[in-house]
Parts: sequence; structure tokens; C-alpha cells
Amino acid sequence: MQPRVLSLKTAVSTSAGLASAAINFLACVEIAEYAGGSSAWIALLCAGTLIVFSASNFAELSGLYPSAAAIRVWTRRGLNDSWSLVISLVYALTVVFVIAADAFVLAQAFRAAIPTVPGWVWITVLLVLVLWANLRGIRMAGRIQDINALLLLASLTIIAAAILWKGPIPPARQFFHVGQGTIQSIALGVFIYVGFEWVTPLAEEFSDVRAIPRGMYLALGLIAMAFGLFSVALTTVFPRFGQLSSTLVPQLLAGKKAFGLLGFWWMLAVTATTAMTTFNGGLFTASRFIYSLAREKVLPKAFSRLNSRWVPSYALAAVAGLSLLLALVIFDTGHYAVLINAGAGVEGLVYALSAVLVIRLRRKEPTRPRPFHAIGVPWLTAGVGLIFFFLGMAALFTTSSKVPWAFLFVALLTLLAVIYVYVVLPRMKGAQGRKIKTAIKGKKMTPEETTK
Repeated sequence: MQPRVLSLKTAVSTSAGLASAAINFLACVEIAEYAGGSSAWIALLCAGTLIVFSASNFAELSGLYPSAAAIRVWTRRGLNDSWSLVISLVYALTVVFVIAADAFVLAQAFRAAIPTVPGWVWITVLLVLVLWANLRGIRMAGRIQDINALLLLASLTIIAAAILWKGPIPPARQFFHVGQGTIQSIALGVFIYVGFEWVTPLAEEFSDVRAIPRGMYLALGLIAMAFGLFSVALTTVFPRFGQLSSTLVPQLLAGKKAFGLLGFWWMLAVTATTAMTTFNGGLFTASRFIYSLAREKVLPKAFSRLNSRWVPSYALAAVAGLSLLLALVIFDTGHYAVLINAGAGVEGLVYALSAVLVIRLRRKEPTRPRPFHAIGVPWLTAGVGLIFFFLGMAALFTTSSKVPWAFLFVALLTLLAVIYVYVVLPRMKGAQGRKIKTAIKGKKMTPEETTK
């Protein structure tokens, strides 16, 4: 049996790392623009408050059923088996969306710094490197996550603080200005934190399952501090947002504006660090989730195989391969916004679903031990869940064209998942059952042998 080796610091680094994607730099620009400047921190604080309620839902659910299957177990208990699997399959793909979108931003940053090397080369090299490290075992993946998350959050905080110290500091009243775009800035701020809950599929890897809820809360605080400071710092360096609205690498421009070439290369290193935390965290959490689905025989058996280091190598390779393929497509087409909106939409709807599951399981299983309890059940939980539902739908329908491509993309994935669950999977199970019966008749196997 694989030993439980991960600790609280890896829970924090994984939760923070998956939320701290490179696309957050683009979001910071939009948040500051809608907030009207230096009051961007208010939007992030309000958004973080909403996310804390969602984190408390995941804390209760994870403590109630700590499992690598995570949302699969919770939705099966709270809803039904078939729809639980549909939701799980679509949700698992959100990690691939985030990795692919983050890879696009990474490629743009490196292309701006080293134009002689094609962007797709950086994407491929980094993903292959992370895949190799993950195949070396959970300890290696955990160390990479710890180191990169620390470097990312520390660097971002130091650079932002240095920019603010260098000044000029805006008048104090601007830090508390509430403009007409405050609601939009809060909605965008929510998605700075998206992905924090993907640490829950690692429940079977931690020496203490209480590390997951605690890690999520600590990670949210660190994210709020680092990206809140960075958003305010952007408004100090670029008081006119037109200077940033047309670029995909605002973090590089901010670094150069503040510290010259040193700041430029430092922010490039920070961008690479965000990609490492997102790639690494995404691969080693999503692979465990897929492994758990294969373990219950709803995905191909190969995904349940472990290598000599207790790593689900086939599941890991599948996630890495799909992420690389989608990342290269997005790099070639430039349609990264579709993936961002699709991922944000699915996450928002899942946060709404977490509220429903907490309320339903409180009623269905009131006596089951709960190490953590969600905040404000049922009415406050339901209200926040409703907010996340509308935010998720808004993200899916956010587009610069007349066609809501993100919504259509997620709808198509959901349709494919429904066909798989209701048509393909029953036929696969039926074929497996017929093979077993044939084997029993042909070889006269004992009942014990058929279960192996």
C-alpha cells in the first residue's frame, strides 16, 4: 500500500498553485480597469469572501468523504450515479483547459523575451519536464509544487511591494473609490481563485486529511495578498490602462517599467513559475482523479495501473498528452479566451453545486461525522451558491463575438459525456459480462477466479 507522504505545506502549495495561473495577470488588468484603479484590492477582497464560503463547502465534503474520487463520491451520494459520472468527466477536463490556456500565456511571454525560439517549444519542453518529474513519484511532484508556489507568491509580493514603495503612491481616497464597474471587477476577481479546490483529489496522499481544508484556507489568503498587491501595483505603474489593454504580457511590462531589464527578466521567471505550479499541480491531481474513476471501472482499466513508484502513469500521460495537444491548438489559433471562459464557467457551476451537495447531504446523512462544517448552512450557503451559478453562466456566455463559443464548447463536452455514460459504458460493461460468462463456460472457472 502506498504511504501517505504529503503534508500541510503541499496542500497549501497545490491549492495556491492551481489557482495562480499565468492568465491571472491578464485578469488583474481587467479587475483594476473595472475597479477604476487602486481600489482593485476591494474587488479581490469581496471575491475572496465569496470564495471562502465555497471553500468551506469543499472542506466539509472532503472531510465527509476523503477520496481521490472527490466530486465523484460527493455527487453520487448527493445526486445519483449516472449524473455524478457526467459531472465528474466534464469537471476533470477543466484542468486540461487551464493548463492549455496557461501554456498560451507562457508561450507569449517567452516569445516576447526570446523571439528566436518558437513558443510551442517552451510549451512542449515544460510539459514534458513536469511529466517526467511526476513519473518519479508523489514526493518529487510535491517538492516541485512547494518550491514553485513559494517562489511565485514571494516574488509577486516582493515585486508589487517594491513598485508601490518606489511610487508615486496615489492619494489615499483612490484606494477606497467604488466605481460603476465594481460589480464586474468582483465577478472577475472570483476567477483569480479558481482551481483552489483541486487539491481535494489528493486526499489519499496526505498523512492528515485535515491538511486539505486548512491548506485551502491558507492558500486563499496568500493568493489574495499576492495578486491584490500586484493589481494595485499595476495601477501605480500604469495609471492609464490603455497602455496594457492590448498586451498579453502585462506582467513583463510592469517589471520593466519598475526595474528595467532586471524587472523584465524577473517577471519572465515568475511567469515560468506560474506555469510550473499550474502544470505540475494539474497533472498530479487530475491523474489521481482519473485513476480513481478507472479503479471503479468507469474508465479504461489501463488508467488504474500504477508504476513502481505508485504513480498512475497511464492516467498521467493521458492528461499530459491531451493538455499538450490542446495547448498547441490554442497556440496556433490564439483562441485562448474560449478555454478561460469555459474553465471559469464550469468552475462557477461546480461551486454552486458544492452548496447544493452540502445542503442535501446534511439532510440525507445528518449523523455522519464531519471534521469541518460549512459556513451558513442552509440559507447563506444557498445564497452564495446561487451567486456562483449566475457567475458561472455569465462566464460561459462572455464573448466578443455573437456566438457564445465557451457555452457551446462545454455543452458539446457535456453531451459527449452523457452519450458515454448512458450508451457507451453500459455496452462496455455488457461486453465484459459476456466475456466472463464465456470464460466460465469454456474453462470452468471457480467463482473465486472470476473475481480476479
